Amino acid sequence: MEGRKHTRFAVQLPVSFSGDQISDAGTILNLSAEGCAITADTVAGVEVYLRLTMKLREREEPVQVDLAAVRWVAATRFGVEFIKIRPEDGERLKQFVKALESTT
Repeated sequence: MEGRKHTRFAVQLPVSFSGDQISDAGTILNLSAEGCAITADTVAGVEVYLRLTMKLREREEPVQVDLAAVRWVAATRFGVEFIKIRPEDGERLKQFVKALESTT
């Protein structure tokens, strides 16, 4: 696995995901502006494409990732790279990650 370009921050956030053959909910274990690791009962296969709905903050609308690619799988976890996200959701995600940076 190649090195990460962006620092990932440990979190526990609810996420739902769906693709052609899969639909479930899980927990984001770590997050960056470019991707995340998810643990769930249903694990997507490598190179599967998903749509994600991430609940970053309690009283805010969830952030939608329109297209994410599964890059690795291990037991009950998998990692995704965000490929397509609407500009406003991308900006909210970046602000959230920036807030995580300032608390470490």
